[in-house]
Amino acid sequence: MAGEPVQRRLQFVLEHFGKRPTENVILNYFGLANEVYIITTAEGKFVVKNCFKNNTEELVANEAALIEFLNKQNVPCPALVPTAKGDPYLKYDGHYYIMSEFMNGYTPTWEENLSPSLARETMRAMAEYHRATKNFKPPFDNKRLNALDIDAAKAWLLNLSQQLDDDTSGRVSVKKMRPLVAELLTVADDLTADLQQVDLSQLQQAYIHGDLHCFNLIFSEDKQSYSGIVDFDFIRRDYRLVDFYWASRSIMWTYICPQLFGFKPSSSGQKPTTEQSAQVVREAMAFMIDEYRKHNELPDKEIALLPVFAKALPLFTVRFFNLSNSEEECLAHADWFSYQLTHLQETVDGLRVAIDEYLQT
Repeated sequence: MAGEPVQRRLQFVLEHFGKRPTENVILNYFGLANEVYIITTAEGKFVVKNCFKNNTEELVANEAALIEFLNKQNVPCPALVPTAKGDPYLKYDGHYYIMSEFMNGYTPTWEENLSPSLARETMRAMAEYHRATKNFKPPFDNKRLNALDIDAAKAWLLNLSQQLDDDTSGRVSVKKMRPLVAELLTVADDLTADLQQVDLSQLQQAYIHGDLHCFNLIFSEDKQSYSGIVDFDFIRRDYRLVDFYWASRSIMWTYICPQLFGFKPSSSGQKPTTEQSAQVVREAMAFMIDEYRKHNELPDKEIALLPVFAKALPLFTVRFFNLSNSEEECLAHADWFSYQLTHLQETVDGLRVAIDEYLQT
């Protein structure tokens, strides 16, 4: 571990869980969402997570309750390990910690191409997750913003706009973000008009994962079935198509595109042509809908509204931008938002055409 303060803090945390390491503790991941350690003890391996996103009593309690609920519903997650006092999570020194059993298996990375079995199992995991969480009642009310709460999104953007105007640091990221915020406010107004023309009662809600794709699944060692769902940092009551659309990006570019054309755009430097991109979207939608429907119902009228969530996505992802983050991270986010906005209408139109074709056939 990097320094004495972290060592001491982790030592006290492990004492509260009644676990004593027999090997060096491994910092498995550190990022905006979590600080995750793998602990080896005489009893086996465990995972300790310092929750950076679910960092209130209500949020961490909902996460713990959801994990226990899913396991009871035969939707597998790493089982929680209670504290020595029997609590499902630990509040210590202003932080919240969850410990779970270590789950052996395989998790792909973005650099890999998905196999057919991994892609199919990703959709099975999502369908089974939504079927279970449709009826999940968290111990605390959901206070996270709904994907289609456009008024809240606009209020957040206006607040960010004021922060950018007040900033006198001369940071390049601030200069880049100002015009993007104006574009996003226009997207919000356009989406408000769009939503007045559709019947949102066709949409099913569930306690969504918020980041459900193949990279947050644990698969069996033979890569033939999923054995666990992890990373519940964005859980909330919302429309299940949020999860569906979010997962579509990885299905398109790590599975469908390599299957059709033999390359993945992000890693090879190659970019698909307009015609190839359209084919990728068509194939991905057909694959995802068909596989999802093997395990959970998904009416035509609901899936037809998926383009709404493609248009709404930038209004959510922009919330990752925070001036308290490093300049490097702020610049990376600004570039990401710029790319989303540049291709937004093309993305929405392509998705609409692909779904219309699927539903007609």
